[in-house]
Amino acid sequence: MKKISLLMKRMRQSLLILMTFAMLLSCPTGVFAEQAAEWLPVLNDGTPWVDYDLQENIALVDEKPASPKDDFYLWVNYDWLKSAEIEPGNYSADAFTAIEKEMTKMCIDVLTDPTLQSRDAAMAQHLYNAYLDWDARNAVGIAPLQKAVNRIASVSTLDELTQLMLSKDYTGGVFFAFDVRQGFNNPDTWITSIRPVSLLLMDSAEYRNRTEQGDRYEAVYREFMTKMLEKLGYTQEEASDMMTRVFALEAELADSIMTSAEEMAPDFIQRINNEMSRDEATTLCSVFPWLDILDVRGFSGAQRFLVEQPAYLRKLDGIYREEKLEDLKNYLIVKAIRYDMNKLDRETSELFNQLYNCLFGIEGFKPDEENACEAVRSTLPTQMDNAFFEKYDASKMKADITRLCEEAIDYYRQMLSQEDWLTEETRAKAIEKLDAIKIIAVYPEKRPDYSSLTLDGLGYFDCNETIDQYHTALNASLADQPFDPDLWYCTGADSWANDVLTPNALYDPPRNAMIILRGILGDVIYQEDMIDEELYGAIGVIIAHEISHAFDPGGAQYDAKGRLNNWWTAADRSVFSARSQKLIDYFDSIIVFNGMHVSGQNVQGEVIADLGGVKCMLGLLEQRKETVDYRAFFESFARYWRNITSWETEYYFLQQDPHPLNIIRTNSAVQQFPQFYETYDIVKGDGMYLAPEDRVPVW
Repeated sequence: MKKISLLMKRMRQSLLILMTFAMLLSCPTGVFAEQAAEWLPVLNDGTPWVDYDLQENIALVDEKPASPKDDFYLWVNYDWLKSAEIEPGNYSADAFTAIEKEMTKMCIDVLTDPTLQSRDAAMAQHLYNAYLDWDARNAVGIAPLQKAVNRIASVSTLDELTQLMLSKDYTGGVFFAFDVRQGFNNPDTWITSIRPVSLLLMDSAEYRNRTEQGDRYEAVYREFMTKMLEKLGYTQEEASDMMTRVFALEAELADSIMTSAEEMAPDFIQRINNEMSRDEATTLCSVFPWLDILDVRGFSGAQRFLVEQPAYLRKLDGIYREEKLEDLKNYLIVKAIRYDMNKLDRETSELFNQLYNCLFGIEGFKPDEENACEAVRSTLPTQMDNAFFEKYDASKMKADITRLCEEAIDYYRQMLSQEDWLTEETRAKAIEKLDAIKIIAVYPEKRPDYSSLTLDGLGYFDCNETIDQYHTALNASLADQPFDPDLWYCTGADSWANDVLTPNALYDPPRNAMIILRGILGDVIYQEDMIDEELYGAIGVIIAHEISHAFDPGGAQYDAKGRLNNWWTAADRSVFSARSQKLIDYFDSIIVFNGMHVSGQNVQGEVIADLGGVKCMLGLLEQRKETVDYRAFFESFARYWRNITSWETEYYFLQQDPHPLNIIRTNSAVQQFPQFYETYDIVKGDGMYLAPEDRVPVW
């Protein structure tokens, strides 16, 4: 890639400054605005490719590259990248946001359709209308939050704080997160999971080795939380002191919380697999009443616990002292504000949207109707999904996607059979697992029972409180009960997947299931009239990608029944680790921007899945067709990863997400396959060339 001239670099700086100031129109003036100019990064120093996901960089390219030889991603997507715009209220534009836009339109049609007769549709429509009833929300104002904050502030002893959290009518924070999930050792049973709370700076590493990004997050939260605390009656000085103490308390807790990098490591599941009986769990804390808090919320019958990070509970037990009372109260107050801001009056809700915009570099705001739709989908996913399929039939789509999943599994069996580095013992176990994969395509057949939930007569804030309490009770009812593999119920880190209208797909290791959500089926990813090469290069690769997750460094730790169980021979595991390490080393060498490298350790699982997905679909095409249009296949693959985004968001995903950035996952995937080199005449010296000995396919 040719270097950008000094003049172009100066133009880039000017453009970035203008775009940053434009972003600040969505943010309040103050600490954040004063410091923003200090955070302007160098964005165009990527190696071997400039990050053209970034809108600042693509703005500097005046014409399409003459060939795909140096940057395949840019060559395929140039026209789209130049014309695409990030819509107000969004942090990016890509195939997924295009599908999301269409899905939102369809969902709003559902939420405003008076002809739908089901109870689920009525409940979803009630919540949608309650969100949009600004007269009612403004009349309530911040009173519910004020009441909650006053209740916490009035506590004068540690015992009173304990009694507050043990009150049946208390719905605020309790210093830890909990729900139910499949057990790692026994996936046939639900187990109660205990986790640390989320941190304001998002990554515990920021409290140990602060980066400029951490400074930016802190400045944003100080700015907005101070405004909210002032609305609640605190002085600016009191608010500033509260935030200082909250960040200090989080710093103490962060010492016992895994970093984002640790959570993305292959041994993460092994490290959090701390299953305990009730008696064993009791010994973790001598002061902090976490089991009592669970019991009052309906978990008194739970006998097995997955304490994901025991060190966190021990640290919390050490902090839960009388001398820390004000810090503990401040923490609960700030968390209550953060959690409830978007459920209140117009002014407070808009302040929440501004906070979110400043964190992720978003300009403008979505229309109220889209926000209301999003609220229904995230809060009542079962009702929204059922109402959606009441209006829109997807039975043919379900049959088509199921068939494609079955074809991919059949070909993957051939791939595993042909891997010459696997011993027969490990190969047999791998194929056993492959044959046991459950396919959930488009929508599930069975959803949770919400027949006793009612929202009649409730305003928006009270709707959310009622739904939260219902979900807590539902979780509690599942504790220690048999797991139903046909029931569509995701909790914890995968709770977003409750909404099958989300543009995504996933592999669930304890269920040993590949899940292709209705929400991903659109735009350049899936159309019924696609030719085979386009279909296989887009949704086909996604399907095979999810199958590959069963055999990535994380998924490969689970057996055919979804148990955490080492089914590898020592020799095969050693070879697998060596192949994975070669991949890690290659991705570590890639510079994204501002001198920052990709973390091969963090992205290895997703890269392995990408490469397995492309290999599977290429092989399936070659087996089924005498003549394959490789250009259509590879370019379809590249199109569905096209993306423009803000640098704030790109930085976040680089640090906190196990997926490679879009330009990198596109170019690094295609350059592993000889068919790509032959199709586009890629030779040594081209930017897309990678020597055969340096290529990193694992499967």
